[in-house]
Amino acid sequence: MTEVIGVKYEENDLLSYVLPDQAYEKNDLVVVPLRKGNRLAQVVQANQDLDDKVLPAQVDRVLGPARQQDLERYRANQIFAQDNMTAVKDMIANRNLKMKLVSIAFPLDRSHVFISFTAEHRVDFRQLLKDLAGYFRARIELRQINTRDEAKIFGGLGPCGRPLCCSSFLGDFPPVSIKMVKNQGLSLNTGKTTGLCGRLLCCLSFEDDFYREAKQKFPDFGSPVETAEGSGTVAGMDVFAETVKVRFEDRASLLTYSLEEISLHG
Repeated sequence: MTEVIGVKYEENDLLSYVLPDQAYEKNDLVVVPLRKGNRLAQVVQANQDLDDKVLPAQVDRVLGPARQQDLERYRANQIFAQDNMTAVKDMIANRNLKMKLVSIAFPLDRSHVFISFTAEHRVDFRQLLKDLAGYFRARIELRQINTRDEAKIFGGLGPCGRPLCCSSFLGDFPPVSIKMVKNQGLSLNTGKTTGLCGRLLCCLSFEDDFYREAKQKFPDFGSPVETAEGSGTVAGMDVFAETVKVRFEDRASLLTYSLEEISLHG
């Protein structure tokens, strides 16, 4: 077991574990010396003991709590990044590159420049790297991210009217699949199953276990069943009310039955 704290850095919002030099509380700010410069990080998980198996072979160590001068450098870097967004966009446009600038970030000493972008296809940015290195006079790291990462960085409101899960509390993105949409009886054609990122909603994974377990009580769609009105086939279901809709050959409308009122044909 190793004592660690969980932190997040500015540009990717991914959870990282580092070795603490003292006890820290959630939301404390610390400085972590990394290979590409000292970084300001926010504590998201206080001191805890974790099994060495879940930790990387090399774990970075906290330098100490953030000092006032670290905070001032961080804020100055944020302003500097914002002031140079237009210049970087112009360089991208001058090279006719099909990429969208998302963010610019620096270590505290500005020895590196971390630039995130999105693109539909792979981008040859070798000439752009030379332009950026000459402009910033620092080492450049270009990182292509997907639309989910972009939504996580900028945030926004989901279809539910609440802040996006990815930008408010999610750590890693959960796996989401078309099968989850089908399990929950949702349509892919309405657009209600996609988020601001254009991908399937992360929250589809939250209730998937419930739907999979609940649907084990139900017959499959199209299954022949017996009812008080005769034989029919399952045309719909409501897992909350525990009812099914049954279609009959001699009726235009569907009839609704509780699970206790039907039996599988044969």
